[in-house]
Amino acid sequence: MSYKFLEGITVADVAFEATAPTLEKLFADAGIAVVATQINNVTAIKARVKKKIKIKAENIEELLFKFLDELIFIKDKDLLLFSKFTDMKISKDGSSLDCTAHGEKLDVKRHQTLVDVKAVTMHQFEVKRVARGWKARVILDV
Repeated sequence: MSYKFLEGITVADVAFEATAPTLEKLFADAGIAVVATQINNVTAIKARVKKKIKIKAENIEELLFKFLDELIFIKDKDLLLFSKFTDMKISKDGSSLDCTAHGEKLDVKRHQTLVDVKAVTMHQFEVKRVARGWKARVILDV
């Protein structure tokens, strides 16, 4: 995976940075990082359910924020966790996202839970173009 967890954030927060050659890969990796914050082994999540996700936003940062927020909402509402994102399409102007999320319902017998992510925060949140593609910095409230 092309994300890493960051140290030095308060105990109520988890931070990560994701890097990828494309926006689509960046969004998918950031989505997996959110799940990896909550579940010890993302690969234990089977692709039993498919869910279409469509997001609209004013810009690329808001788009990533809303995408990650939607994953948290789906987890809270339906107890669904995702291990893969396919058919990821992001508009050239960064105002829309369309993808298919693959996963299953949380099963406490098979999925070793870590912490519950409550929200994505705007604190130090960023998405930027870098020499080898894209980079995002995200802090999650847990």
